[in-house]
Amino acid sequence: MNQIHIEYLGKSTKAQLKWLPTAQDELQIIERTSSGNLFPLKLVNGINAEINPFCLTPESVIKADPEINLQHAGRLLDPESLSSAYFQPHDLCRHPVSDFQQIDIVYDAQGQEKERRPHLTRKANIMETFPVKVGKRIPLTQALTQFVFKQTYQIIHEDGVTMDFLFGIAKDLHEKEEIALLGAGPKGNLPLIIRDRGNPYRGFLYGEVAEGLYKLLILLSDQELKRAAAPPGSVQ
Repeated sequence: MNQIHIEYLGKSTKAQLKWLPTAQDELQIIERTSSGNLFPLKLVNGINAEINPFCLTPESVIKADPEINLQHAGRLLDPESLSSAYFQPHDLCRHPVSDFQQIDIVYDAQGQEKERRPHLTRKANIMETFPVKVGKRIPLTQALTQFVFKQTYQIIHEDGVTMDFLFGIAKDLHEKEEIALLGAGPKGNLPLIIRDRGNPYRGFLYGEVAEGLYKLLILLSDQELKRAAAPPGSVQ
């Protein structure tokens, strides 16, 4: 579960973030055999990656099984001990490559390459010394029709003081039918990065209250809807 350090009207608090609960619980399927329940495990399949399968002959497969690496076949893999490795496509020996650069390619709306730039490995910035600031407000209807929201998190409290703080924010937004922009960094003008190596998002704060209960959501967007430019000579 993620945490967020958020500031509102000169006061700040640290709260928990969680995914919104699904409307219907997922169906749990348990697979069993006569020996007991089945559990998924990651294993080395034992295929010899250095062998070109199209070059094998029936005789070589029958005599020596060169397509199988019996020393590693069936070995359990620990996901936490694995890391990414990069290889040259033409390298038959599969030696890892380290002297390379990751490049981000940016395309325009027509699918044409627009820019190439070094890939940035971003760090989460919602739990820093500088809290995420609640900034400019816009009407709720404008936000819902102008931006595409791709992720949603709910801010939840763990004590009474934090609840009063978050309830006050949700109540203010709900009564004014507004949604507030969120900004990270010292000046509160940076996009939100929820997790390490994650993408930057424009953050919005949505509040709702009813019968003493409250809901405070963070809506994340990286796409804005804009009206297409009118062709020359057309009448608006």
